[in-house]
Amino acid sequence: MEQSEIDEILDHIGEKFHNNVSSLEKMIVRKRIAGLETFEIDSLPYSLRKCTVEYLIVIVKNGLIAGNLKL
Repeated sequence: MEQSEIDEILDHIGEKFHNNVSSLEKMIVRKRIAGLETFEIDSLPYSLRKCTVEYLIVIVKNGLIAGNLKL
């Protein structure tokens, strides 16, 4: 993946985060982000590693709606 594509993704995520999250929520998220920084990719099951982002979003949305996923 080229650096310009990586920058585009990071800009999009940053924009969504700053526009849609209250300052209190931002503070909580920043404290939790350390877990992502130390996250081991190899700990993911193979099914999740081969899953596309689009399908992962569908799975998560359906899991929340059905009550199978509680966040």
